Amino acid sequence: MKELEFLEKTNDIDPELLEDRPAPVRRARTKLIRRIAIAAAAVLLLGGTVYAVARGIEMRRTRRPAGEEEGFEAKTELSLIKWSSFEGEIKNAGEAIIRQYQEYVPEPDWSSYRRDPGSYTQRFAGIEQAVNYIGLPELKTPTFPFDKYDCSVTAHGDEQGRVDRVTLYAEHIERNDIGAQETVTILTEHAQESEYVSRSVWTSEFPRDAEFLSHTTPGGSECRIAVLKPKYDSKYMSLTGYVAAGSAFYELNLGAVPMEKYEQALEILHRWADALD
Repeated sequence: MKELEFLEKTNDIDPELLEDRPAPVRRARTKLIRRIAIAAAAVLLLGGTVYAVARGIEMRRTRRPAGEEEGFEAKTELSLIKWSSFEGEIKNAGEAIIRQYQEYVPEPDWSSYRRDPGSYTQRFAGIEQAVNYIGLPELKTPTFPFDKYDCSVTAHGDEQGRVDRVTLYAEHIERNDIGAQETVTILTEHAQESEYVSRSVWTSEFPRDAEFLSHTTPGGSECRIAVLKPKYDSKYMSLTGYVAAGSAFYELNLGAVPMEKYEQALEILHRWADALD
């Protein structure tokens, strides 16, 4: 597979995000890592791995035990929102999830397709419609920096219809510009924990160097930015911005960015984060 084709298809995001809906990575822990607001520019060494910590978002490099796959994680803690706080039509998602579990028939062992009966997705023509569908008063309307995109909202729950996670996803579909995906994640009172982890990985075939930057918005919010540069002959890079605002975690990934458009991509992330104030 050619490198540009690889980047366009993955945009340097977790392969799980390439399914119908982006799926979070959550880890069971006996103790939650508390926010360290005063350590906005500190570097903390945990278990031999360097974490860059800023206003509740931790960035770290990761490596699988076999050493075949590397990447990074952005980790934060979110407020768990009462399900009764959602005022939009998403409040009907629990009943739909119950029906999906009741009607679910597992795929045969030989099939590579796996459907999650706990995920219920609705698609929209615009982000405002998606935000209205969620109907959470404190949810900020993310400013997507492009005109043409696909947008959807997924509610994830259990067999009893208890929704533990709501995710808004928008993907830029204009192939002649910088590729982009925007994700907004909300955890409800039914989530097992408040910790949320977003992960990006790459294989030894396309190794990267990861640099973590910070941008402070006019309102004082902190945006963490991961800059991934290729460790091989390539003209393309990727950047991802992360903002924890209120009860939601906002992510904007810019993939297949030509090297000469680095400053432009960085400015897009800064304007996007500023709009979340």
